[in-house]
Amino acid sequence: MRLKDFLKPEYVKIINNGAKNKEDILNEIAGVLTEKHNLDDKKEVFKALMEREKKGSTGLGKGLAVPHGRSPKVKGMHVCVVYYPSGKDFEAYDKKPSSLFFSAITSDDYSPHEQLEILRIIAEIYEKTDIAEVIKNVKDSNELFNLLIKKEEETINI
Repeated sequence: MRLKDFLKPEYVKIINNGAKNKEDILNEIAGVLTEKHNLDDKKEVFKALMEREKKGSTGLGKGLAVPHGRSPKVKGMHVCVVYYPSGKDFEAYDKKPSSLFFSAITSDDYSPHEQLEILRIIAEIYEKTDIAEVIKNVKDSNELFNLLIKKEEETINI
């Protein structure tokens, strides 16, 4: 499984200001998922993300967060990437702001293994490359998409 198999440029968004707290962030992410994937119920997507977040923060640290959830009202898997250049408090384990949010919403019966594999790919990109630094130079969502694909290639070629 590779990023380019499920992530498209239109699923990537840069938000320069926006959310003030975790709930606002999840609401914005739910909006991106709903809009970009033509999902029917933003409230349901938000609820699924929020329910998962209540079990423990998905802020992994080093600027990365992976909010995800499951919903009976969603079919299959849908992903998006939201980047906040200024960073947002997302209760990350290292207590630092999160700037890159990689989010996935799946149906209740979707393979948990596949969802976790996608989240593993993103974590590996963050762990094995300099993305946390070079991401600061991206100017638009297309550039961010291309950077993510490039950095995944670097992890494969290590």
